Amino acid sequence: MKSGSVIYCLDTSALINPWNKYYGMDVAPGYWRDIERLVAEGRVVISEEVRDEVRAQRDGLAVWSTRITGWYPLTDDVQDHLTLIMARWGHMVRLGKRNRADPVVIATGWALGATVVTEEGPGSENKPSIPYVCGQIGLRPLTVQAFVREAGIKLT
Repeated sequence: MKSGSVIYCLDTSALINPWNKYYGMDVAPGYWRDIERLVAEGRVVISEEVRDEVRAQRDGLAVWSTRITGWYPLTDDVQDHLTLIMARWGHMVRLGKRNRADPVVIATGWALGATVVTEEGPGSENKPSIPYVCGQIGLRPLTVQAFVREAGIKLT
């Protein structure tokens, strides 16, 4: 990782929502090129669990995801943080829902001291979301739009 640079840890929603809703490859190819560049520079990390959720869709985003190398693994440090998260907010993972990567995204961000990029809502103790848990452990959550501005991503 580059020292002195903000590291961003992307949630699945930071890929799926832009692809499907507002930064599709045909409209904003720069978003996707810059994600690739930022991953290569070590300024963006995307967990292997996010990769698995993206690829489960078997769509254009899944195809694009094959261009990314260096998916962030479930390291011992990430697993240690994940254990702490699941002990308190294990109920954030709901059976049958596409959110099993959520605690891993938070744990990865926590292990790296990264800003977590997500499109999830604020949540609560009873219905924890990525931004809620991040706030509880002192991580900064960021929306995709704020990430685009802060990271200097060019959409075209």
